Amino acid sequence: MYHLDVKSAFLNGYLDEEVFVAQPQGFKKEGRENHVYKLKKVLYGLKQAPWAWYSCIDGYFQNLGFTRSKSEPTLYYKHDGVDILLIFLYVDDLIYMGTNSRLNYAFRNFMMQEFEMKILGLMHYFLGLEVYEDDSQIFIAQTKYANDFLHKFGMDDYIVVITPIAYGEYLTKEYGISATNVHTYKSIVGSLIFLTNSRLDICHVILLVSRYISAPSKIHLKVAKWILRYVKGTLDFGIHYLMNKVAKLIRYSDSD
Repeated sequence: MYHLDVKSAFLNGYLDEEVFVAQPQGFKKEGRENHVYKLKKVLYGLKQAPWAWYSCIDGYFQNLGFTRSKSEPTLYYKHDGVDILLIFLYVDDLIYMGTNSRLNYAFRNFMMQEFEMKILGLMHYFLGLEVYEDDSQIFIAQTKYANDFLHKFGMDDYIVVITPIAYGEYLTKEYGISATNVHTYKSIVGSLIFLTNSRLDICHVILLVSRYISAPSKIHLKVAKWILRYVKGTLDFGIHYLMNKVAKLIRYSDSD
């Protein structure tokens, strides 16, 4: 998996409507101080900037022969015989991988010809995901992300537990116990939801505590913190892909 960054991405977008801006301080034309500029391209700060950039990069990808996924509009793929190249776009960051190194190099060169790029090489860290790979395996974890939110919620000195939820715990909406801080509860549950990108072992318990996010009690908060204690003791957990398993996944996506 390779990582590219588009420099000043929003400046590549074009406007489909008329937008006028006042003359910047220090660049006013003498005798025309009351005039305005008509923009031809997008500037940072415009509400149209994100959509203009996405329209630009989307059109470029499709001109290169890529197809946009129907279920994920920031995922693109391109077939070349039995090979496939996948691209994931997140604002100005690009993650790409192909079953043939020729496809990877060709795509990188096309991008560098069209945009000013920063080549980041193999992907190691992206949106809180840590990626470790070699010729035979890929391991994805979120150790740093988990450590950060454990510190944020003051869980540094808590004793770890070996199960994601206490045995026999049964959650209901009505506990008859005073409500807890809703903001804190939502923050904990939201942080844990993002952690499920690499921690499938906590998906079920996160589903349980998410049901009470609108009006949590102290018992619900206690259960949510129990999950944090479990995460603290399993920081090195993640998803492990062997190369033969990845190949099967790619073939499944290809046929799908």
